[in-house]
Amino acid sequence: MAREKITFWQVAFTHFVPCFFLGIVTLYFIQFAFIIDIFKNLANSGIDFFDMLIACINGLIVAGIVVGVHLLLSRRKCGDGRSHDKHEDSKRIRYAAVVGFLGGSLEMVFGFHDFGVIALTLLVLVILIWHLKMFAKDVVVILKPGSHATWHDVGELLRIYLNMLAGFTLINATLEVAHIFAGSTLPYSFGAQDGQLFLNSLYYTVVTMTTLGYGDIVPKTWDSKLMLIFQCLVSYVMFALMIGIVTRGVSSSATEPYDEATEKEV
Repeated sequence: MAREKITFWQVAFTHFVPCFFLGIVTLYFIQFAFIIDIFKNLANSGIDFFDMLIACINGLIVAGIVVGVHLLLSRRKCGDGRSHDKHEDSKRIRYAAVVGFLGGSLEMVFGFHDFGVIALTLLVLVILIWHLKMFAKDVVVILKPGSHATWHDVGELLRIYLNMLAGFTLINATLEVAHIFAGSTLPYSFGAQDGQLFLNSLYYTVVTMTTLGYGDIVPKTWDSKLMLIFQCLVSYVMFALMIGIVTRGVSSSATEPYDEATEKEV
């Protein structure tokens, strides 16, 4: 059976959001190392040479991390004796490196212009909708009578869930920035807490998606409330389905029959 060919857009859709999210994390480390406040002037409409240099350095760091992870996974496949196409693996790594560089450097889009923030938010939304579509497709197959998830399926579902977490973090942060540019009421006041916009956005997203709801950060505008409703519904359904799939039974391979008697003994 012929393997599916790897395309750049396929890798871009699966890697951009986590790479962009990773880029924000690495920017915090760069900010700490050079004792500079990269995020303090998000509302500025211009970008200077130093900003471009930081963006390129951050892009290279993220690309290096992504390549390292893929090389580690490829080596693990060889060690486990699993069959894989070296040419396709090489293509995937090259594409992932490009997406990693873009994801790691585009954080500085927040310093370009408000239209850049809007475009970035729309892009992340499109990717999240694509992941939701893939999640629904995988769940329909797994929940068919007599079928059980493999550990590969569980890993894919977990990857999609983490993409959702990272994506909602970015959307909540960019929504805050869009209101800063517009000079309107801030939807969350992430920066008012301690100036850490993205860190507080991540905190708020995790608290929301895990249904903890501490209440220290709450939505104040109509668009942020609509986003909260959508985020809660999506995360609750995804989390419940993942728990149900895992507790239903996981086989080590797609061809391994599910032994109900064995499951009862365990």
